[in-house]
Amino acid sequence: MEAKTKQYLTVTVVGVALFAALMNFSDVMGFFRGIVSIFLPVIIGGILALFINVPMNGLEKRLRKLFDRKKKRPSDKLITIICFAVTVTCVVLVLILALTLLIPELVSSIQSLYTQIEAAVPRWLAYLKDADIEWLRRWISGLDWDAVVKTFTDSLDTLASNAVGAVSATVNTVVTVSFALIISVYMSLDRKMLWRHSNKLVRAYLKPSLADSFLNFCRLFRQSFASFLTGQCTEAVILGLLMTLAFTVFRIPYGSLVGVVTAICALIPYIGAFISCCVSVFLVLLIDPLLALRCLIVYNAVQFVENQFIYPRVVGSSVGLPPIYTLIAAMIGGKLFGIVGIIFFIPLAAVLIELVKEHADARLNRDAAVICEAQAAETPRQDGEPSADLPAEPEEEQREDTEP
Repeated sequence: MEAKTKQYLTVTVVGVALFAALMNFSDVMGFFRGIVSIFLPVIIGGILALFINVPMNGLEKRLRKLFDRKKKRPSDKLITIICFAVTVTCVVLVLILALTLLIPELVSSIQSLYTQIEAAVPRWLAYLKDADIEWLRRWISGLDWDAVVKTFTDSLDTLASNAVGAVSATVNTVVTVSFALIISVYMSLDRKMLWRHSNKLVRAYLKPSLADSFLNFCRLFRQSFASFLTGQCTEAVILGLLMTLAFTVFRIPYGSLVGVVTAICALIPYIGAFISCCVSVFLVLLIDPLLALRCLIVYNAVQFVENQFIYPRVVGSSVGLPPIYTLIAAMIGGKLFGIVGIIFFIPLAAVLIELVKEHADARLNRDAAVICEAQAAETPRQDGEPSADLPAEPEEEQREDTEP
């Protein structure tokens, strides 16, 4: 088969496949959703491993430098296991610290709320005793009790089916999370082997130029994501300290707790601080509604300052993005894929902008080289200078005939 015929046939097949997919778009999306649901534990495990590998790589570099000076150096596998254990231990300790601060404060707030409700119960009973409830009796007497019983029975059936669905979804979630955690452990410990296998497959089944471009993109994304996560952790610590300081200055309770919760939730760009704001306002609301209003105002003020002036510079500079590009990337990622899109679109935008810069520089350099060659060809040569286009005359023809 000739190359041109093969190209025409490929274009025709692709066009027909795209037309059929567009005509059956819902079925195609359902098929892809089924594929994603099957590989969902692998996807979640890969995302967790990507987060875990950032501090692991930093620890491994420092441990290797430390052990290089020693005569007895442990194996690379042992160093990887040690770094993985240290990373997971640090994450667990941070979560335990947050729960240690959160649970006692939440319990004390609920106890205080219960005490207030218990003190207000006599007043509510006295109000109901003195109130005119004749309208309530008339409303109850006018009810159709058969319809009420039928509605109640239907509601019980719906509630039972929803409960069964909720239990099934909970079991599926637990199984998916369990497999994802196990997969993330294996991916973190065997990431070098996975990288070698992936590299081999890409170079085996793709053209050399396309394989080099794809692997270069993967390397750039890994480096950009590591820088992004480092900057995000730095920004989370800064925001937590600012919240603790602001709550202390304005005499709002739970300052240290709000700082820790904010620092943990701030790992999610832009959205995490909103989640921690809801938690903070709810905790303060259990004590005093007026303090909750002050908490809401102070929290939003600090969050606005941080989002507009601190976050784009800290995270944007870590991934090499200007503040405006950081905001646009987070906005587009959030619109398309929610929280996951916000997290991954900032390093992805950094990689794409870097690739566009490299491509633009290559085009400009190539255009500059073409212009220089054209200018060199148009420059008139001096008298006696041999032309660059014509070969030099032989020496015998150039010298004068001086012999008799």
